[in-house]
Formats: sequence, structure tokens, C-alpha cells
Amino acid sequence: MATDILIKSSVTVLSALAGAGLLFLIKLDHKKLCALISFSAGALLGAAAFTLIPESSQSLSLIELLFGVASGYFLFWFISKYFAHVCPACAASHFDEQTTKKFSEIVLTLLTALSIHSFMDGLALSTGNIEAHVQHESVFAAITTHKFPEGLALAALMFSSNYSKQKIIIYVLLVELVTVAGAFTGLYLLKESFSPVLMGMIMAHVAGGFIYLAIHAVLGEMLRNHKNLVLGSFAAGVLIIFSVFMLMG
Repeated sequence: MATDILIKSSVTVLSALAGAGLLFLIKLDHKKLCALISFSAGALLGAAAFTLIPESSQSLSLIELLFGVASGYFLFWFISKYFAHVCPACAASHFDEQTTKKFSEIVLTLLTALSIHSFMDGLALSTGNIEAHVQHESVFAAITTHKFPEGLALAALMFSSNYSKQKIIIYVLLVELVTVAGAFTGLYLLKESFSPVLMGMIMAHVAGGFIYLAIHAVLGEMLRNHKNLVLGSFAAGVLIIFSVFMLMG
């Protein structure tokens, strides 16, 4: 089990690094980033709807489930509103030119928020039911899919602030390694010691964060431009996770 968690969490880190590395290979424009953001948002919503929430509902009452989802949603809302955008893929379309130029001034706050996000991703990889193979695989697919544009968007912000390529890769790596820490925290400190109810609450909390990221990313782009591209990419992300869920069922 530990080996499986290590491999999967490491793959999510590599996905983010691949996204960051892609910045140096292609000419990034808003339209391409918009499609990536929307696709990953759909994947996250699919993970919440088809895996995390159904599994959480097996050990939680309706009130507990709603409370868990709301706690994850409003935690990310609070961080994004008062500190920095939790998800750089979502934040990429919200940072104006002046904010991007001053990125170095808010880097500590932003990276702290990203670490929280990555830690929750890691928990999502390890706190599910061991027997629920479908849930684990689809959550893994959703997180891995989301990490790619996350790494790309974070790298783009740092690149525009004149960070060197070496520093960009190091920062992205350090932030995303928190995913591994979150996964092993869930595996060793939470999974074996906590009750099924608390496990359900944690998964519902993660689902709430996923829902926030999905809605925030898509609505943020839909209100601006590329509406058809956003909807199509978002739907593709949802369908990818749904297909994984059905095929492995």
C-alpha cells in the first residue's frame, strides 16, 4: 500500500513538473491555458461527484456530508479571497500584469496556499476505502490531470516575474512534494487511527475544495472569453473521470 501511494503521489509531482517544463517548449497564450484550466477543473469536479462524495456518504449522515463539503469549499474561498489564489491554474487568469510583476512580493503567501492545496491532494490519494479501487484510480487521475496545468500556470507567473528556469523548477518541485507528505500523513497518521466517520469528513472536505476550484476556474473564464472552449474542455474533463469510473467498475 505504501509503495502504491508513493508511486501515485510521485506521478502527480512529475505531472506538475511536466507542466512547468512545457512552458519552456511552447509559446503559452491565454487560450491554451484557458483550455488546460477548464479541463482540469472538469476532472476535479468529476472526482468529487463520482468518487469522493459517494464514498463519504457511506459513513456520513447527510448533514455531516454537507458540513464536510462546505468546510473544504469555504476554506479555499477564504484563502483565495484574503491571501492568495489556492490554485495557480485558476489564479493565472485573475492575476493582472501589475500583480504578476510583483509576484516576488507575495511568493511566500502564494506558496503557502499552494502547499495547503497540495497537502489536501495528498490526503485525497490515501484516505479512501482500500477496497474502493475505482475511487482511488479516478481520484488519482483527477489529481494528476490537475497538476499539469497547475505546474504550467505557476511556472508562467514566475517566468513573467523574471525567475530563472532553475528557480522555477525548484519552487514547483518543493510545492508539489507536499502532495507526497499529505499522502503519507493520510496513510500512517490518519487512516489507521481515525474512525470511518472522520475519514468520511476528510474526503468530503477534499471534495468541497475540488468543487470550489472547479467552479471558480470555469466561471472565472466563462465571464471573460472563450466560452465554448471553456465548456468543451470542462465537459471533457468530467467525461474523462466518469469514463475511468465506469471502465474500472
